[in-house]
Amino acid sequence: MKNRDDLIYDLIFSDQNDFDINVSEYIDNIYKYESFIKEIKEILKKSKVSIIKEGVDLSPTNVIWFLKVKK
Repeated sequence: MKNRDDLIYDLIFSDQNDFDINVSEYIDNIYKYESFIKEIKEILKKSKVSIIKEGVDLSPTNVIWFLKVKK
């Protein structure tokens, strides 16, 4: 399982603006992906990072969150 704090750091401070995040790598139960995404969005909002575009691709084993941010 990957570290959620590393993901948050990358979303806020990296030069990259487009992200394809495999949510199943950060949480145990992929069916709770909505609460994970909501948490990350709240942190980004507090950090003055705007979400320009987003989408979610669901499959039985993975949840991919496509995200474009503006810093």
